[in-house]
Amino acid sequence: MKSRISAFLSLFFIAIFVLSGCSIPLKKNENKSGSAAENKDYSIYNDYYNNKVQYIGNNSEVINLLHILKAGDLGEYTIELTTDKEPFGLTINYSKLRKNDDEDKFKTIRQIEFSFYLLALIDNLSFVDVNYKTYHDHLDIEEANKTVNGKIKNFGSSPEKLKELNDILHQK
Repeated sequence: MKSRISAFLSLFFIAIFVLSGCSIPLKKNENKSGSAAENKDYSIYNDYYNNKVQYIGNNSEVINLLHILKAGDLGEYTIELTTDKEPFGLTINYSKLRKNDDEDKFKTIRQIEFSFYLLALIDNLSFVDVNYKTYHDHLDIEEANKTVNGKIKNFGSSPEKLKELNDILHQK
């Protein structure tokens, strides 16, 4: 009789365990601010924000952020991280461009847009250098702050602020 009760209780607890495991609700895809990504206009900014990097020394997260910001659309590149002492920086060296016409873009470009996003989204990043052959673009926090007429780091605080940064960069 004891073995039947023991078997019954064992099966009962296994059934409860299995059923409760099946009833756990799935977590919604949320951004770091805690709100569900509902507005399609902000989906790209949600992606940017959800891939925010705390430390420039986290090589894999920096590479992932560059991928999301589409740095590779211009061509093949390598990166160098300046992390031995402050100011901490990121250097992007393009070796080959995707299109021959892109070399003219580098000669005439006023700013590398993704550099602003990098400064906003990497907490301890102080400057970004972008190089291709003889072209060199340098953007530091001070210059970025002047361009956006505010603090560049504040634009990394939410997807909405990143959209605002985009609007600022595209009005000039």
